Amino acid sequence: MSELFALSDVPHWELPGFRRTYAPGSLTIGLSLPIEEDSEESPDDHLDNQVRLVKKAESGGFSAVWVRDIPLRVETFGDVGQVYDPWMYLSYLAAHTKSIALGTGAIVVPFQHPLVMAKRAATIDRLSGGRFLFGVATGDRPEEFPAFGQDKGKRDDVFREHIAVYRKAMTTSYRPIKWSGGKMGGSDVVPKPIAREVPLIATGSCQQSMEWKAEHMHGWFTYHRSLPEQKVNIARWREATADYEDFKPFSESLWLDLVEDPDAPAAGADFGYRLGRNALLELLDSQRALGINHVSVNFRRSRRPAEDQMDEFIEYVMPEIGCAISE
Repeated sequence: MSELFALSDVPHWELPGFRRTYAPGSLTIGLSLPIEEDSEESPDDHLDNQVRLVKKAESGGFSAVWVRDIPLRVETFGDVGQVYDPWMYLSYLAAHTKSIALGTGAIVVPFQHPLVMAKRAATIDRLSGGRFLFGVATGDRPEEFPAFGQDKGKRDDVFREHIAVYRKAMTTSYRPIKWSGGKMGGSDVVPKPIAREVPLIATGSCQQSMEWKAEHMHGWFTYHRSLPEQKVNIARWREATADYEDFKPFSESLWLDLVEDPDAPAAGADFGYRLGRNALLELLDSQRALGINHVSVNFRRSRRPAEDQMDEFIEYVMPEIGCAISE
């Protein structure tokens, strides 16, 4: 039997993408795409330049890059966020990189057929050599739900059902699956992933309880919050995951504008800060002490060029937090 069709006994935490990004007691830095404002739309900052910056991030110690799933450009929202389809974008990045983890932050599960979702996730897992981190969410843009024939008020139920079908398709062969949207019998979804499962990361609330996320997900990725607020979230997550054998990491996204003055104090915002690198290092040290395992930084709305900030991260920040990587 081809290994592409065979179920694996390898645990997800042994995959290179998971190992590069997550470890108990450690904090790593990721990068949210697109790297600069309007970078996917501007002819002056096209896809080739984004790939160049991702490769710089890879060699400079960033553990992962994350792409968003924005199905539609919503007229009243004012933020396209991600232009390219995340599945195809990550496949393209997989072909142009070697070791950096490739994550979705996050796929809108109610709009995905669960069997197609399983095939796509396992395909990127295979093509990237086990570097895919599968972030999932319920979606929140009201205009998108009727466009996809979905009831926004029922997205929590659809999310749970689609995840259940997805996981069964990933972890079984020729086993009948029946759900409200269809049934499968006498057939199988291939390829199968390299490990037992692709790492599945809940993004945001997913409209689910903490206990449900702890049982069905391999990690939790949430928005930036103040240290006292995040301390409460981490405590709740650790309590909910305490009885599980595998380590289930906690991640957050963080908007940053790293200014040239290294001693500039932090000016706070709901989703991040404008600050100098010394204040940033203090923040990251505090986040690691709280139990945050991964922080994905977003430079899109900063005043300073994103590449300048990346260079400062690589030269000064990564060595201090133990993320310097020699490729």
